[in-house]
Amino acid sequence: MKNSYLRHSYRRRNVTKLPVYKKAIHIFKLSRQIVEYLRGDTSVLELHKSQNQKDIYSDKLIMTSLGLAPKIAMAETSPDLNVKLASLSSLEQTTAALIQYCEKLELKSGKGKEFLHLLRTEIKKFGHLQSKWAVSIHSKN
Repeated sequence: MKNSYLRHSYRRRNVTKLPVYKKAIHIFKLSRQIVEYLRGDTSVLELHKSQNQKDIYSDKLIMTSLGLAPKIAMAETSPDLNVKLASLSSLEQTTAALIQYCEKLELKSGKGKEFLHLLRTEIKKFGHLQSKWAVSIHSKN
């Protein structure tokens, strides 16, 4: 039992060093900055309450990108294979959703299209990193 715990906590400390984790944090920060540029001084809470389509997609973009890093940590550190697989599957769906939110914001927004295009490019890079990382997770088990 103790050996399993030590291995689990050792993995946890190294999650933040994973390229896929670092890219997830980068995507969240970039999403936040782009939404601040697009929506001005609108707080995240105001975005969440708004009925405006741009605000709704902006809120979804921020909140969805915020969930990337915890899902990576869950897949990397969980001793349960089912949890790992569920986290990997959820990450794939989340990545696809982020690209859709970027596309919808590009259609709805008059400004910032070049930034949204940049974010979409970063999300696609994340998808490639995620795929390689998922293979390594599967090979460990």
